Amino acid sequence: MFFEMKAVTVQFGGLTAVNNLDLSVEDKQIFSLIGPNGAGKTTVLNTISRFYQPIRGQIVFEGKNILALKPHQVIRAGIARSFQNVELFANMTVLDNLRTGLHPLLKSGVFSSSLRLPGFVKEEKEVLKKAEEILEVLEIRDIAQEVVKNLPFGLQKMVDIARALMVKPKLLLLDEPVAGMNPAETERLGEFFRKLRDEWGVTVFMIEHDMSLVMEISDRIAVLDFGMKIAEGLPTEIQTHPAVIEAYLGERDESA
Repeated sequence: MFFEMKAVTVQFGGLTAVNNLDLSVEDKQIFSLIGPNGAGKTTVLNTISRFYQPIRGQIVFEGKNILALKPHQVIRAGIARSFQNVELFANMTVLDNLRTGLHPLLKSGVFSSSLRLPGFVKEEKEVLKKAEEILEVLEIRDIAQEVVKNLPFGLQKMVDIARALMVKPKLLLLDEPVAGMNPAETERLGEFFRKLRDEWGVTVFMIEHDMSLVMEISDRIAVLDFGMKIAEGLPTEIQTHPAVIEAYLGERDESA
């Protein structure tokens, strides 16, 4: 299996945020994790990213348990992520933010960069080329020189995703990627996620509250409630699952 979580439990003091969670994600799949607010979804991503340490369980990526890795080592292993609350350098340009995305993988050190040695110059050109390619695919190359803090939130989210892609991840973790976006932006990003899967070979693990997007693009969906998985299956199965309707989808209908 490409990616697995086995009996993962995460606690904060006496609170169990994730309880005995089993998940399996296949290669080149769009996998969505949904559930009510406070269900533990972001805790799952933070545990995969190695910001949180589970009290028990395993997280296996390409056959290796990654719980012994540090966050920067997880990136090197091929896992990248975007954040629910955009974590960009607000006073830097879009292009410079993308360039920072490759920092964990760069070979040039402070000495070679300060003297602009040939290896550093070559590496810089490659970074710039990759950043421009990603901006082009996302159709946001026209904002490459814009300062991030001046952009609307929807565009900042796209920049955050673009930066995560700089490391050529095999597994991309997305925390509410279309939050704050209008319908046109959401549709465009949904098509882009399909392209990541079908043309780039990237596996997408997504947390999202936009049920239209989730049901449209997901290959498989799991549902959390109070830290426990209550359902998993195809979008059509999840839409009609009684426990899901009660815990999440039904709740949304009542508030509509």
